[in-house]
Order: sequence, then structure tokens, then C-alpha cells
Amino acid sequence: MAERLTVGATLDIYRTLAPVAARLAPLAAPFVPKVRAGQRGRRGLLDRLLAAAPRLQGCLWVHTASVGEFLQGIPIASAVRDALGEAAPPVAFTHFSPSGYEFAQRHPCADLHDYLPLDVPADMRRLVAAWRPRLLVCVKFDVWPNLVLAARAAGVPVLLLAGSLSPRSARLRWPARALYRDLFDRFSHLGVCTEEDRARFVAGLGVRAPVTVTGDTRAEQVILRYEQSRGGRVSERLRALGGRLLVLGSTWPPDERLWLPVLGELRRQHPELRVVLCPHEPTPPRLAALEAQLAGRGLEAVRLSALLDGADTGGRAEASADPAAAGGDRPTVAPVILVDSVGVLAELYRAGHLAYIGGSFTTGVHNTLEPAIARLPVLFGPRIHNAEEAGVLVARQAGFVVKNPPAALACALRLLGDAGSLRDAGAAAREVVLAQRGAAARSLAVMRPYL
Repeated sequence: MAERLTVGATLDIYRTLAPVAARLAPLAAPFVPKVRAGQRGRRGLLDRLLAAAPRLQGCLWVHTASVGEFLQGIPIASAVRDALGEAAPPVAFTHFSPSGYEFAQRHPCADLHDYLPLDVPADMRRLVAAWRPRLLVCVKFDVWPNLVLAARAAGVPVLLLAGSLSPRSARLRWPARALYRDLFDRFSHLGVCTEEDRARFVAGLGVRAPVTVTGDTRAEQVILRYEQSRGGRVSERLRALGGRLLVLGSTWPPDERLWLPVLGELRRQHPELRVVLCPHEPTPPRLAALEAQLAGRGLEAVRLSALLDGADTGGRAEASADPAAAGGDRPTVAPVILVDSVGVLAELYRAGHLAYIGGSFTTGVHNTLEPAIARLPVLFGPRIHNAEEAGVLVARQAGFVVKNPPAALACALRLLGDAGSLRDAGAAAREVVLAQRGAAARSLAVMRPYL
């Protein structure tokens, strides 16, 4: 009894402090660009959401944090629409982060996409009362207590789908553990990605609500994008170059500091190798800075857009690195291809042979499933706690942590120097993704009793 009182107390404390935190949030806006963007996007938000109520009555409400969670939410909404047809409810997506909101504006899939209001009890009660959703689905782990409490008080079932809980999550430690255990006990059902996630929710967090392994719905989107990339202009052009490709995907400056010092040696030992460098934010200043850094290390670069347009760099001729090529010297494309557009990663990986995924020296590794479905062994830095699948790749000897330039060079040389190891690691990586196939159908089975 004493423990349950403690658990309830943490939730009460949160409810008391949430309005204060919402009022203080604008103070961080001048210093944190994402907070500033979120504050700007939330101007007039509650009025917009309330005005949309007539067309959203009885909706399926899906809440996601950012881009990755939105990609997990898309198959969930699609499964409901496919199953119910004309009887399907309206679908509303709310997004917490500016990046998730902006991505959804470019790739809409619902009757409404907008920000979620800050987690103030009165605002959440007004919104739930206006929308009267049939079902509220939270994706992965972006769970806001006052939203959940408002929904439950109104009799709205709440589900977690594609749920994940890192073994190092602060939510497993006091006082967050008490708050989240009390909160998740108010959910109707939790669908989680893996058996390890289920164990952490049940044994680690102490959740007593039903918990089922439904899988990672993002894998459905990854598989679909891979299949749609077949015969794409980018992948076909890269394949036509011959040789092999190391794809450095979604990189930040710390990732580039890992690889730029060793690219020359890597190319010296594998002259047939080209490097496709895809910065996470390919803005003109970033691209210009990367070109200058590469040139400083004696590495020529061509932008992907120029390559697709048939341009070359240097116009020089050298002996072909492709043993199958005939005719002696011929013009060659620069050894580094700098990606200056977005939305082409699936095609880059389809043409690749080995991949490194960025983000794992900052907030956490980006999407490792996209190269994995393309049969690429996947390298990344040390921060992979945010991605359960990265740990699975490591366990299956399909993913490899590299912490410094010598380690990156050694791992790449080992894989590129052994065709059998490269092939086996790539096949194991693909199986990690395919094992999640059917996650949308399993998630639908959890939702059906509440639709």
C-alpha cells in the first residue's frame, strides 16, 4: 500500500508542476533552436485543434514524438484504414518535435497533422472533450501524463504501440519509475517491439497492464521504401560506376571526424572503393565545409546532383579501378560523392556494400534498419541506446561499434577484405529487419477491440 501511495504521489507532483514548466518553456527559446521552433509552431495551436473538432469526432488519435516515431505510426494508421475501409474513423496525428511536424507536413497521411500542446491538464481535457477520440495511440515512448489522464477520465482507451524501453533508460530508476509505472497501468494494452522490451516493461518498470510483443512497425515502412527504390535513378547511376560503395549516412561533424582521417588509407588499400557521404543536414554551408575538408586531405568530391546530371570533377583520366573494364585509361568520377539532397537514403543503401550510420556520437544513432534491409553490414559509434535494433545487429554480428578512426579503418578493412564476412554480415542484417515483418498486423490485432 505504501508503495502505491508513493507512485500516486509522483504523478500528482507532475500534474502540479506541468503548468509551471509550460510557462517557463519560452525562456529557453532564445538559446535552443528546437524549443524556439516549437514555440513558434504552437502559436494559436489549441484554437486550431479545437476548430478541427467537427471533422475529427471519434477519431483515431496517434501521437508521435519525431520523424522516427511518425514512420512507426504510418503503418498503424494504414492498417486501420485497410481493415475498416469506409467505416474507418478519421485519423489525427499530433507531433511533439518541430522535425516530426515538418516531416509530416511534407509527407501527410492523416486528416490532421499538428503539434501536441504542452502537457497542461486543462488544455488536454478541453482537447479530449472536443475530439472525443475513439482510441488514443502513443508510439514508442512519447507519453504525456496529463494527456493520458484526460483520455482515461473521458473513457478513451489508450494504447502504446511499437513500444520500446532502453535498458539504460532513466524511466527505470526512481522517481521516474514510480511515475511511469502508475501511468502505464492506466493503459488498456502495451504493444512493444521485442521480448526484451516486454521484460523491461513488466519486470523492470513493474507495469501490470497487458503487454504483448507486436514488433517494430517502422520495419514495414523500411521494407516498403526499399522495394520502391528498385530501379531508382540514384541507385542505378551509382551502380553504373562499378567498384564498391561505402555509404556514410546521416552524418554529423563528429561522424565526419571519425572517417575523414582514414578515407585516404582506405582508398589506398581498396582503390575500387568510392565513398558516398550523406550529411544529415545537407545545407549549402555544410556541403561547402565538407568539400573544403575533403580537399584538404587530397580527396576530390563530386556532388550527387552533378553526378546525376552527367558532370564530373577534374575531367582527368586514370586507370580504371574496375578489373572488368576494358580500354585502358578513361575519365573517372571523383572518389567521394557528396549527397546534396534529401530523401535518397534508400537508394544509396541499395547501391552500397557497407554502411556507417551517423548520430551515435551525439544524441543517438539514426535509422539502422534502412541499410540493414539492403543487406549492408552496419557500422555506428558508441551511442546506440536509443535504437533497440542496433543492439540486435551487434548481437547478430551484423552491426559494429567503432569509437575512433583507427577502429573505423580496421573494421572497414576487415569486412571489405573478406567477401564471405561481408556477405554473411549483410544477410544477417537483412534478417533483423525481416523478422519484424507483420508488426502492423499484430498491432492491428491489439487495436481491434477498441475500434
